[in-house]
Amino acid sequence: MNGTPMLRFGEALVVFEGPARINWRTARQGEWAPDGIWPEQTLRALLADHIDSGSPLLVVLDEARDTVPVLREEWERAPYPVRAALAGAHTLARTETDEAGARPATEHARTDAPCAEFGGCAGHGEIIEVRVPFLDWLPEPVRARAAAFLAESDETLARTPTALLPPLLLEDPRPQPQHTAPHVRFARRLLPGALTTARLAAAVRHIFGHRQPHREETAPRYGGTAVAC
Repeated sequence: MNGTPMLRFGEALVVFEGPARINWRTARQGEWAPDGIWPEQTLRALLADHIDSGSPLLVVLDEARDTVPVLREEWERAPYPVRAALAGAHTLARTETDEAGARPATEHARTDAPCAEFGGCAGHGEIIEVRVPFLDWLPEPVRARAAAFLAESDETLARTPTALLPPLLLEDPRPQPQHTAPHVRFARRLLPGALTTARLAAAVRHIFGHRQPHREETAPRYGGTAVAC
């Protein structure tokens, strides 16, 4: 269940935003649990360098809003920071009060905190619905562009028959006043099964032009394994 939501094609990176960013680990007796959220700190710094250098990046957003069903027992095995991030919490620490006033909660209390503590995940009984933090690895102005594209593309999808839609809906390439980092582009896969890795490579070459070689690289330079389209 582990891999990376990232592909590399020449100079360009393609990242699939959404549930694929959750890393899972297996413990004893094959028990699974969310163990981290891509990208980890070192890779986050490399991605920032990639963006700052002006290198091309395509972010695919069709699953960005999807929730992830997690068994309650899997949730309880997850590290506290992972649970807090998936639940949308902004504060990781709780406080307890004693005679001396407020003090940090014990580590035991923090790791045993239920989902309801965060107020950001839904679900009842044995299933909890969580969501990956939206593009938290991108600078805020670029993230705002992505949110605007999602809203605009929703309108496009609502008024366009499915038969007339392309396999990959791309953000309008025309420069806008709010367009920071124009080398970062956003897209939605409308027909995921029709977009093979080879077709995605061809799309990347077309989007970013002569900077891309004709041979795609499905093994990302930053480690991990490729994901299927």
